[in-house]
Amino acid sequence: MRVVKGAVDRCLEAIELLAREARWMRMSDIAAELGLEKGPAHRVLAQLVEQGWAEQDEATSHYRLTLKLALLGQRYLHGIGLPELVQPIIEQVAVQCHELVRLTVVNEGTLSWLSSAQGAAPGLVYSPAMDRPINLYATANGKAWLASMPDELAIELALQSGLGKSDAHSGQGPKAISSIESLLADLAVTRQRGYGLVVEEAEAGVWAIAVAVKLVPTGPVVGTMSIAGPVMRMQPERHEALHALLKDAANKLGTIWPRHNNVHKERA
Repeated sequence: MRVVKGAVDRCLEAIELLAREARWMRMSDIAAELGLEKGPAHRVLAQLVEQGWAEQDEATSHYRLTLKLALLGQRYLHGIGLPELVQPIIEQVAVQCHELVRLTVVNEGTLSWLSSAQGAAPGLVYSPAMDRPINLYATANGKAWLASMPDELAIELALQSGLGKSDAHSGQGPKAISSIESLLADLAVTRQRGYGLVVEEAEAGVWAIAVAVKLVPTGPVVGTMSIAGPVMRMQPERHEALHALLKDAANKLGTIWPRHNNVHKERA
């Protein structure tokens, strides 16, 4: 049976597309991405502009989101108190490990960056943008999360993230795994040792270690927490100490995390 999408569905899909791209886009490109004819696409975009969700450049006629969505998101996070709760814990870990510490949240079948703290001294500092999509099979955060679920679901999400694709994928480094077999072997090791680990898999010259953040005491995974930095500072003897830092911080986060913010729903 063919499902006919309504105006609300189309508007939400357009908002998600513009948020994901985060740039000026031509109306024809937006229409193509949404699978719409130019007429219906124009009506959707006109509605978003009228309501203040999007804006149109007078010179080029291109579209992009306004800050309305971002401001509402910030208002929501502050409303539930999450940034104020987690930031001190992240900063404490950054001070102890002298590296970049980042926190993600599980959201709509993937991970999204939530917060970060820089503990490295001026000089060789790893400080990536926080608006990049998280590659689930090539990042320590992604592997820590995938290892918390059944293999079948982990494979599905990894494939959606680009596993096995021949074209260059955002967030993929020179040593990224490229097959389901390699992913399953990596996840088995991750579960055994208790943390995800990557060396130049997400980005050349960068390593990272991560653990899952679970609600205490119920156990659902709500996010992940990682430590990352230049490869030259990563020696195997640091793994256990960094894991201990992350594990302790994750337990604290799981204790204070707002229960109604659990957006991760396990599939049956």
